[in-house]
Amino acid sequence: MQQLPEVLVPARRVFVVHGRRSFREGAAAAAVGRIEADVRCFAGVRPNPDVEQVREAVALAREFSPDAVVGIGGGSAMDVAKCVAVLVGCTGDPAEYLSEPGSIPDSRTTTLTQVPTITGSGSELTSFATIYVGHHKHSLDHPSARADHVLIDPDLAATVPVPTAAASALDALAQAVESAWAVAATAESRDTAIRALETLLPPLDVATGRGDFADPGLRAELARGAALAGAAINTSRTTAAHALSYALTARHGIAHGAAVGLHLRWLIGHNAAATDADTRHPEGADALRGLIGSLQQICLHGTGVPLEELIDRLLRMHGLAGYCMPRRDWQEDLAGSRASNNPRLLSPDDVLTHTSRGPARTVMAGATRS
Repeated sequence: MQQLPEVLVPARRVFVVHGRRSFREGAAAAAVGRIEADVRCFAGVRPNPDVEQVREAVALAREFSPDAVVGIGGGSAMDVAKCVAVLVGCTGDPAEYLSEPGSIPDSRTTTLTQVPTITGSGSELTSFATIYVGHHKHSLDHPSARADHVLIDPDLAATVPVPTAAASALDALAQAVESAWAVAATAESRDTAIRALETLLPPLDVATGRGDFADPGLRAELARGAALAGAAINTSRTTAAHALSYALTARHGIAHGAAVGLHLRWLIGHNAAATDADTRHPEGADALRGLIGSLQQICLHGTGVPLEELIDRLLRMHGLAGYCMPRRDWQEDLAGSRASNNPRLLSPDDVLTHTSRGPARTVMAGATRS
């Protein structure tokens, strides 16, 4: 974080997009105060930003005319920062560019620096941002959304509450697994995803055993693994666990990483049972089953438990035991691009079997959320 002011030289007008608690309680606010330029802040980005929040941020940035944009926070703050950097030089409504990303210019009018304060989202290394329009997820997916500079300081995550850290860790774990099996994976991105998994597992084993993420060395390893996972999904994109998670987040307020983990838990077995008739994996069903077997062996070696058990442990740290939801809340997500990147076909009945047993409810930390 000490490098932020020097990274921004010679910028004269810096627009900072940041979250709330992690910005105030960590070293980020002090670092912003040392920037030797005219600074304007868009403060308090809400989780899972919607298009109205993006409109507000972009309008403020257009009025300010920055030559540098900085995102400081979790995935939501960094996604809004991407939208600002990409759209500040445009003239149209941000919603138009979410619908037609092809109309976005190839080059930006500002630089973009990302500073994650929560380990796990991987957003700092990807070229896409998740924005909601109503309950529907949209992706601003454009090469110019990738940062010019990324500053990773694990100490910024020291004050993050355990449930939030656990959800973020689930997101990083899911990115590594999904990138490895994604239809769009390349040999290079798959190698990066496997390195991410190998890096994440030892600190996750320690964290789930202790019940916290307090150790600085642990946070440093998680940050390294999460960065690798983010780099991997920038090529491969994510798959069905992410595609199906957005309804849980938009409609029911479940933290993104926890929502992804709930679906990843059952998709591991589903994808491992692929046949030649229903696989999408370019190397065939046998290769997919072998790959998932290898991922399980890596997890057993790193933690002593299979992936599903590690996911369960992290979900318990988050305070989420299970979830059931109506078909209407997730069915349209099966048609999305991330779902089609899944290595095995998914039908509504496949999802229904795992998500709709009983009334729609969330069991969280001993309470029930309808």
